[in-house]
Amino acid sequence: MDNVRNLAGPEYARCALLVMYAWDMCDAKLDPASDDLDARIKADGWTVVGIITGADDIVASSPVGIRRPMIRPSTDADRRRYGYLAKSDSNDTYVAVIRGTDGAEEWIDDFVFFAGRRPPLPGRVETGFADIYFSMQYRALGSTASKKLSDGIRGAVGAAEVLVLGHSLGSTLAEALAFELADPAALGPTRVGAIMFASPKLGDHDFASGFDARLSNYTVMNYQHDVVPRVPPFDVTHFDIYRPLPYCFTITDEMATAAINSGDKGCCHHLIDYIAMLSPHEYARSQAGWTNDDTQCAKCVISLRG
Repeated sequence: MDNVRNLAGPEYARCALLVMYAWDMCDAKLDPASDDLDARIKADGWTVVGIITGADDIVASSPVGIRRPMIRPSTDADRRRYGYLAKSDSNDTYVAVIRGTDGAEEWIDDFVFFAGRRPPLPGRVETGFADIYFSMQYRALGSTASKKLSDGIRGAVGAAEVLVLGHSLGSTLAEALAFELADPAALGPTRVGAIMFASPKLGDHDFASGFDARLSNYTVMNYQHDVVPRVPPFDVTHFDIYRPLPYCFTITDEMATAAINSGDKGCCHHLIDYIAMLSPHEYARSQAGWTNDDTQCAKCVISLRG
């Protein structure tokens, strides 16, 4: 697999579009049994072969906004669509795509984050993110049977390579998935890559170093004014400092191909705005298929450069 750190802006933007399609697809139909797809996935040269689901009610807020880990097993009533697995129409490559969550730039300000050990993830990780990840399952398109997410994807891709993509909350889930898939007993590090957009920090120093030791073919891409990648700051129970993964690429205002309303938290975090900053061409190409939500988020783009 090519090194994802060597991609150009338009290539990153096309990957971000695949994640945007996951959000739009799931926003239109959250039902985990649904096989309804976003037609733009196929139009961009990918054939969906499976659906990624997860427990949507895995964490809860108290009246004062304190988040706590789920204290009961997830049920079918909690399960929602989180993304998809798709195979390239031009080569033997797969993408595992995980959506973000709505309003992350706002709700993330209101929560207290707790760290804990969640093997096989190394170190201490944020328990809310980890509990969502370990609730996740894979279901082949047209099937009613589900498997643990990493096992299902491993079986689906066979001897092929897989690129894991995520945005916002989905980036932390993508990190956990990529770590498991890169286990030598699973797909192994040479067959796995990962790109995380606007990613919160999943774990402590031991997690970040353990991830980096296992998988080097990854990048985290954050906009300099996006507040979401700055959290969680620390764990309130152990006072461990949450760490970003060692390789993070920061999109600065000077690098961006679009001017964004950086005074608005949402504008700095929306995926369509990341796409505009990465590639004016891909941003313009995508306009024909925008949903109402995409159009609303695109109002943050003040002007395009380049």
